Amino acid sequence: MSSGVEPQQVLARAREVVSSCTGFRDTAISPSAVDRVVRAELARGRSPSELLAELQRPGAPLARALLDAVLVGETYFFRHPEQFRFLAYEAVPAALARGNLTLRGWSAGCASGEETYSIAACLLNMAPPGVRVEVLGTDLHEGRLEAARRGTYGNWSRREAGPLLHPLYQEIGEGRVSILDSVRAVVRFAQGNLLEPLQEMHGSFDVIFCRNVLTYFSPDAVQVALGHLARALVPGGFLLLGTVEVDHPPAGLVRVGAPELQAFRRPLPRELAPAPTPRPLAVAPEPYRAALRVPAPPPPRAPSAVELHTEALQRIESGDETGAATLLEKLLQQFRDYLPGMLELALLRERAGAREAAFALMHTVRDNAARLPPDLTIEGPEPLPARFYRASADAFLTLGAIE
Repeated sequence: MSSGVEPQQVLARAREVVSSCTGFRDTAISPSAVDRVVRAELARGRSPSELLAELQRPGAPLARALLDAVLVGETYFFRHPEQFRFLAYEAVPAALARGNLTLRGWSAGCASGEETYSIAACLLNMAPPGVRVEVLGTDLHEGRLEAARRGTYGNWSRREAGPLLHPLYQEIGEGRVSILDSVRAVVRFAQGNLLEPLQEMHGSFDVIFCRNVLTYFSPDAVQVALGHLARALVPGGFLLLGTVEVDHPPAGLVRVGAPELQAFRRPLPRELAPAPTPRPLAVAPEPYRAALRVPAPPPPRAPSAVELHTEALQRIESGDETGAATLLEKLLQQFRDYLPGMLELALLRERAGAREAAFALMHTVRDNAARLPPDLTIEGPEPLPARFYRASADAFLTLGAIE
């Protein structure tokens, strides 16, 4: 007897489960990966109704299989070396200047652990005698955490794009390497979901790496995750993100270093002290003001590109991405070469699933930015150099090609 449940209903529910567990936007969930898992279960003789019932239970084996299939694990040692140089020569000295006797790092979304061990090697190499190092790696995928704990890797984890900046591993033959015992000793791994606050037992951190993770998240999930990450920083601590994951500082943090570095800092309490309130200006009585014959105020001026862009950002934060996209389209009709608006609209289109339109616009961003002096400041809600837009477009287009 037919259950009345169709495979398409199971596939739809499977995508909902993946989205709720990971925070991934719908267009970042591979349809073929979901289909492959569901079809395999059906081939084993399970009915659609049985699969649909299992997907109603949190943590069910089928849900874990779906997560294993869709989670992205692209990583290697010292990926984006400029951020590890920032860690060594900016973040560590800043932590030591605060009087730290322990340097604590967190690799959020660590996949198979290469980033976590790279952070640990960097901190160990820069820590003076008497200063401890502790590094946490978290990921949603338990299978990848098991691989991370083993600490043995092949050539895929060692690439020219990630130079060996600090002692990290030893050769064990056949192209394999094993993490040094001194590095292993300061690292621990735990399962964690960026949509949930990090457990208090893990403490706070001087530096957090969360790179090429939020790229796949929905806008709401990005804000939730960024809130959890920012709260896990000690005052004065640093958050390092991937190239195209945010185009303005997360709430409560300030940008530091070159814009393309995507490094953000949590201010110290003394830096948050309110500015003194200015004394109000005295206002002359009405008869005197009339005698001065003050001219009428000028008519309101048209909003600038930056003001329109700021309004679009406010709409995004309130959840009105459709309204924001419409406003950005009108903005670009009036200010055709406004790079910050092009980048923002390209990201919105990509999140909405219009990948061809997003890629076309991002190509325009890259081409226009390439024609400008790299250090030329482009006015926007946050003034950024032209090289930031070139690097962001390159990263976006490269990531799309990999996918």
